[in-house]
Amino acid sequence: MKTLLKTLCAAAALLLFAAGCATSSPESRQAAAEHAEPITIRPLDPDVFNRKAVSYSGFRTGQSPETGVHPSRAEILEDLRILEDAGFGLLRVFSSGEHGRAVVELIDEHGIDIKVQVGAYVSGADAENHTENMFELDEAIALANAYPDVVASVSVGNEVLVSWSFVAVPPEDMVTYIRHVRSQIRQPVTVNDNWEPFAAEAGSAIAAVWGEIDYASVHTYAYWDAGFELWDFRREAVPESRRARAMMDAARDYARENFEAVRRALNDAGHAIPIVIGETGWQSVPSAYLDEAFVKDFADHQAHPVNQAWYYEDMSAWTYGEGRDAPGDGFSRPAALFYFAAFDEPWKERDDNWGLWDVEREPKYVLSGQGYSAEDAVFYRPSAP
Repeated sequence: MKTLLKTLCAAAALLLFAAGCATSSPESRQAAAEHAEPITIRPLDPDVFNRKAVSYSGFRTGQSPETGVHPSRAEILEDLRILEDAGFGLLRVFSSGEHGRAVVELIDEHGIDIKVQVGAYVSGADAENHTENMFELDEAIALANAYPDVVASVSVGNEVLVSWSFVAVPPEDMVTYIRHVRSQIRQPVTVNDNWEPFAAEAGSAIAAVWGEIDYASVHTYAYWDAGFELWDFRREAVPESRRARAMMDAARDYARENFEAVRRALNDAGHAIPIVIGETGWQSVPSAYLDEAFVKDFADHQAHPVNQAWYYEDMSAWTYGEGRDAPGDGFSRPAALFYFAAFDEPWKERDDNWGLWDVEREPKYVLSGQGYSAEDAVFYRPSAP
């Protein structure tokens, strides 16, 4: 009976969603956006969002979403048990397709005490990708309605509005997607994106999106931004004996500056919504590389298990308090921190090595505290002439 009710609930949600999309056009969407009433903000449940959170994608060696080889349900269940045992009670999954659906179903089936922010992975303009994007949105809606005790919120899109997006979605399409999702579910709805578009000037097309969401899920990456010299990772004025720690302090401060920029922009636009850190992390191995980066070897000066541990500890203390017992409210400090990421994923190649566990599910130094000391942390050393 429980399964039947879930199936009927999901089917009803999909029918309502399809009906809403059938009459939508770019012109009608734009007109609706210009005359929209302010939304009633759906508050974040502190019993959920105060939990230790992490981004989860469980693709192991030989598996990849690009090839369609997904983790088995047994492997996902193993991961969920690992995360639960480590005290993680809130996960972010990026898609509501096969992998995301299995995560939610297994949590429900096995009574695991973990909540999930499910994602709807949309990309490109609606005019070109309508079918694919609608499928993702339909899946997220169905999961939210079928598993309300597991699905804490829904995120529409991932880094689709930032200037360098590889999967850019026009702001007016995002408004339409968000409204359709909010109209079909009861949970809070957000967008996961880089801090830059969240800090967009009031009145801009991008800023209009933020009037449609219940909380801002902001990404901040001092690690990547060091390659573009957006903050001083070198710290050459600091003696080498203290330079690694000084660099990591500066990385934490850079993340805070991103948060404050977003907070100011949201306040200026009249959006009294809380902020969570939707994604941030630090590589334990310097595999990152960007052709367009100003500093080609930026990862070599930053990536190490000790540096990763410091960053995780600093960001957690900022969000939840030094004793992890004073979480932020989303206005003065983040309301939650979805650390990136739970496990390493070899399919990402150079963009791997962000995990708190390696691909074999062995905990890294950040969790174990074994194998290194503070003196092993890396920092900037000028190359010999």
